[in-house]
Amino acid sequence: MKEKQRISIYLDQELVRRADSMQEAAGCSSRNEFVAAALENYLADLTLDKRGDVLCENLAGAIEKAMDFEAVKISKGLFRYAVELEVIMQMLALCWEVAPEQIEKIRKEAVNNVRRTRGKVRLDDLFIRRDTDSL
Repeated sequence: MKEKQRISIYLDQELVRRADSMQEAAGCSSRNEFVAAALENYLADLTLDKRGDVLCENLAGAIEKAMDFEAVKISKGLFRYAVELEVIMQMLALCWEVAPEQIEKIRKEAVNNVRRTRGKVRLDDLFIRRDTDSL
């Protein structure tokens, strides 16, 4: 058990009445418990006010570090996908000769398809639609 010290304090009668009315709602079984809890909360608020900037800076730093790590992972993944896409494009270019105008038409349709499907374009969907004009 913590060592306790008896102290005398003088409080405004209205403040005591308000505290007494909130004591049960706060889950405190006595005035002493209520005043101790209120004082603990007030001291914590003062400590946070004094150190709040430091806590916010530390939190912001931790968030930034985590975001940087995730950005690197995403960037590496996108690089790998871009390499594979480049391989596929080179293979297709070796197989077919396509006019620059046709490539531009295909690109515009691809942009519209990606926007319409929010990036969830599937190759088999193109074949199901028999959209061979854009291929």
